[in-house]
Order: sequence, then C-alpha cells, then structure tokens
Amino acid sequence: MKGESVPLESMRTIYESLRERIANLSMKRWDRMLPLDEMMADRWEKANMLGFGEGTNIYENAYVYGKPKIGKDTWIGPFVLLDATGGLEIGDNCSISSGVHIYTHAVQEWVVSEGKKPRTHSPVRIGDYVAIGANATVLPGVEIGHHTMIGAGAVVTENIPPRSVAMGVPARVTRKIE
Repeated sequence: MKGESVPLESMRTIYESLRERIANLSMKRWDRMLPLDEMMADRWEKANMLGFGEGTNIYENAYVYGKPKIGKDTWIGPFVLLDATGGLEIGDNCSISSGVHIYTHAVQEWVVSEGKKPRTHSPVRIGDYVAIGANATVLPGVEIGHHTMIGAGAVVTENIPPRSVAMGVPARVTRKIE
C-alpha cells in the first residue's frame, strides 16, 4: 500500500522463501545455483524483448547498449557487455562466454585531447558459429569470421578470418579449423 513500509524481517522472510523455491527449481532444471534475480529472469524472454533471433538467450546481468543485431540460437553469458552504439552484428549459433566485452566506440583520444578530437564509433561484425572465450575483449571495427574460436582473455584488435583459432593479447591466429 502507498506510504506503507514493509518491515525488514518480512522482506527477509519473503526473500528466503522465494530463494528456496526458485533455487530448488533451478537446481532440478539446470543443475546450478544462481543469484535470485538471475533465477527469476527468463533469458529467452529478455533476448526476444531486445529483438534477437529465435532461440537466443542473454543473462539478466548482461549489459546492452544500442541496438545489436543478433541471430538465432546464440548464447550470451553472464557479465557480458555488448556495446552496439557504433553498430554490432552477431550471427547464428554463437557462444559469447561470461565476461566478454564487445566495444563499438572509443573515447580515449577524446579524453587525452581535452575533447578536441571526436569520440569514434566503428561497427563490429561476428559471423555464424563463433565461440568467444571468457573475459575476451573485442575492440571497435573488428570482424570475426564464421566458425572461429577466440580464446579466453584474448583482446581482439584486428580482423580474424573464418575458421580460425585466435588467442592472446593482442589476439593472433594460432591455427586454422578444417
């Protein structure tokens, strides 16, 4: 009711009841225990609300800036940052692992020039069947080809051709995928 406050003890009781019921369902269905807000959220519904392709899902705690174009059956993990302010396309059947950051804008030159140089925007394109490992970073203007793997912690500063494995800082192609 308007103006009424809920005693802290009541909120704690509600929280514990919800947590226990939702955790039991989450453990049965997914064999995992997540923070309460993640267990309550529907990752597929969020992806649908954002206009992503059929079957795509995105964790509740992933950040999305702008309007990325994301294909079908793509998984976007927890703690991901998708910056689509400069244009972002991600294909079908991709895996964007936990903690991945994809940037399409940069402000460094604007900052160090005391605002005399512009902020820059440059699109990122990621092909179909691309797996990006945990905590990798993709910088503005990069294209990653179809059927490619980006290693965990990699920093992708240049285009990566199709059917490649790229790792390191900066990311370099280490082998081709046949």
